[in-house]
Amino acid sequence: MKQIHQALRDVGVGYVAYVPGYPVTDLAQSLGAEIAVNEKVAFECALGASATGVRSLVIVKQLGMNILADPLVISATHTTGAGIVVLVGDDLGPRGSQVEMDSRYYGPLTELPVLDPSAQDLYRAVTEAFRVSEELSIPAILRITSDVLEDSSTELALGENIPAYLQQTPRRFDRSIWDLTAKGRHQRHLVRVLPALSEASESSTRIKLRGDTGVIASGSVVPLAEAVCEETGSSLLATLYSHPLPMRAIERFLRMHRLVLVAEGPAPFMESHLKDVRGRLTGHLPYGSIKEKDLRTAISLIHISDLRGSMEMETAAGRPARRSICQGCPFMPLYAVLSRMDLPIAGDAGCTILSLRMGAVDMVYGLGSSIGVASGFREKGIAIVGDYALAHTGLQGLINAIWHRKNVLVGVIWNRVAAMTGFQEVFDLEPILKALAPWLRVVEMPAPEQEIERILREELRSPGVSLVIFKGRCSRSISPQDANESTGEHDVYVHPS
Repeated sequence: MKQIHQALRDVGVGYVAYVPGYPVTDLAQSLGAEIAVNEKVAFECALGASATGVRSLVIVKQLGMNILADPLVISATHTTGAGIVVLVGDDLGPRGSQVEMDSRYYGPLTELPVLDPSAQDLYRAVTEAFRVSEELSIPAILRITSDVLEDSSTELALGENIPAYLQQTPRRFDRSIWDLTAKGRHQRHLVRVLPALSEASESSTRIKLRGDTGVIASGSVVPLAEAVCEETGSSLLATLYSHPLPMRAIERFLRMHRLVLVAEGPAPFMESHLKDVRGRLTGHLPYGSIKEKDLRTAISLIHISDLRGSMEMETAAGRPARRSICQGCPFMPLYAVLSRMDLPIAGDAGCTILSLRMGAVDMVYGLGSSIGVASGFREKGIAIVGDYALAHTGLQGLINAIWHRKNVLVGVIWNRVAAMTGFQEVFDLEPILKALAPWLRVVEMPAPEQEIERILREELRSPGVSLVIFKGRCSRSISPQDANESTGEHDVYVHPS
């Protein structure tokens, strides 16, 4: 992270916003970033800063890319002002997320650049991202995996130079773009921006030629590939850009080598764009994190065209024990009651996801999703949502339920902090909820299970939207050593049970 700090200082970044979640919380907080209610709002604030000449950074985890995708896609042809970079932390494993995602796929979707650096290339990647962003008036995506963020072995590189463009006064938004129609803006992007990005990608490659076997690598795999290629006498092509790919350099590399392995992660993103290469799609590399031994084995078997076989699926029972609900949690009586109720219950990412193993909730589709999900149940069911998840995107589900007179019971876990991601303070939504649903009920937690069950069953018998706020204070302070044990969508820290 030292390289990121230094690069941001050298570039002169004036606005940094984030949404907490593993693996980016520590970085964002070390930068003094401003917490946002959700990723879309964070990116929109950065767009405003960029338009008025302030270089800006938005820090999110992989799933946050889904939330900010709408303004991100539009901004590509809309154009921006000063440099604006979205730093996305991809959670490999995944260790603190509901799903493993590869944010590189947002490159082709948005037609924006995606840089995928190794730890030693972080400084160059940050400055390059801001350079192409500001020169081309587009956002840039800087994709960093959890292992790169956690790599403390790389010190600041001496003699790094800031691109000349970034030494000038940051630009502002240019309204002349509106001389073009939406179609014309896209044509401009295709004719001017994408070719310039392709040239930047081509110039980012590092090639070391050794033998007739080659490895193409990006991101956190690069240092592993460098070591194994030197050991085995293999050639290496390392690229800083994942989108657009440096296709001219790659095609030359492929022609020069008899067999080529593509080492990347977590998905076969580059490999899927190439023909007659080895990698995950051919079974030469395993899915998940790549180790040096995996690369050695793949190179030793590279002469075999197909190594695909059956894959052993990881099970919850076979996985090392994860953290659970904290001892002394004031909301435990609620979870105990929910686990005994015979009706569908939609949960939400956050502490509530830890109650899955108790049977307290049945499904968890994402942060802020539970009210919308429960609104679709055949009969009146329950949605359990944390107060941060409610502010994040859950409030729209509540408004929709009230608007359409849905039959749903909404239970809000109200502790005024984002307990799973570092105890960041949560905005007080109670006045808004009272305006939306004056009939809401408030339960001070912990409360007797019998009383909680009585209230829930009363509300389930009542047609329409029921809203119950369960107010309590978290029993534990934050525990940094638990950072790697989280299990919720936006987790960083989970407390020991």
